[in-house]
Amino acid sequence: MNLKLLVTITTICTLSTCTTGELYFKDGSGNRVLGCDVEFVGLPSVDKFAVEYALSLCAKSAIKKGYNLESDQKYLLNIDTSIPAAPCNQLWDHELAKSEYKDGQLSKKEYGYIVAHIDLGLAAVEQCSPNKRLWRQ
Repeated sequence: MNLKLLVTITTICTLSTCTTGELYFKDGSGNRVLGCDVEFVGLPSVDKFAVEYALSLCAKSAIKKGYNLESDQKYLLNIDTSIPAAPCNQLWDHELAKSEYKDGQLSKKEYGYIVAHIDLGLAAVEQCSPNKRLWRQ
């Protein structure tokens, strides 16, 4: 019985992969502070971009607040976090993003960025003319 349970738990852990990331910065006193801790579960090849997007936004926010990033995380400030706008009069949600990705309309990076954008509560209805595709930053 214990062997079955162990095999089941191992299988579940193996099948449920997650991609994580952390952002540390220095506060005004020079103390190392965890600024953001993110995790995305799904497709690791896409989730790495979701982590990158979330950490980049966090890094940019930390700098605006006057914090200093650790040197190995300063690259996050140079990441272009723009994403394709949702189709006209639609809101990015997971179903729409997945559909656009499966149809080849989004790259892995764009899909990952959109997943993070949605999960961070940043998605908004795109108001535009039917033939206009905007980019949102």
